[in-house]
Amino acid sequence: MTTIDYYNTNATQLIDRYDNANMSSLHQLLLKHIPKNSSILDIGFGSGRDLQFLHDNGYDIWGIDPSAKFVENAKKRFPSQQNQFLEESVPFDRKDIGFPKDLDVVITIAIWMHLKHSKYKDVVESIVSVLKSQSTVVISYSQGSRANDERYFEEVDLDYITELFNVKGFTLVEMLTNNDSLDRDSLTWVTVVFKND
Repeated sequence: MTTIDYYNTNATQLIDRYDNANMSSLHQLLLKHIPKNSSILDIGFGSGRDLQFLHDNGYDIWGIDPSAKFVENAKKRFPSQQNQFLEESVPFDRKDIGFPKDLDVVITIAIWMHLKHSKYKDVVESIVSVLKSQSTVVISYSQGSRANDERYFEEVDLDYITELFNVKGFTLVEMLTNNDSLDRDSLTWVTVVFKND
């Protein structure tokens, strides 16, 4: 089973599980670093939990996710913005996605540990391609062991990610470490904020 198959097969349970996670520390970090009325692309939005928080706080939300089930759920969750959620994975070609404008912010929550290191450069290129010249990128990923998990994982190489963003003019401005919001003792979460001023 591929990672995308896993998410499609288990979408109903995962949506409920993700929606009930305590994400207050991440959400406060987003409010701290993202100016009001910003346009935000959530890459790998899953249940739409973070999109909901951003929407409720007045942000212009966009999203891509490789899971057809998650995209279907987002379109139901935000009926007036259905055309802003697309079934797509990273890396992507901006021309294929057809974003009508440059965005202020990209967030990627819980996707980097699914990426092969060989994809990092192309993923960073994809992210930068949809952003304005003054913009913010927020990345959150897990560290630790995952026994009996069918999904694909690699340990995240933050030094390499930072190097790739530095080349594009971004600076790492904050790093936060948290316990797992779903109470898995074996996992911790790292969230980093890059800004291009």
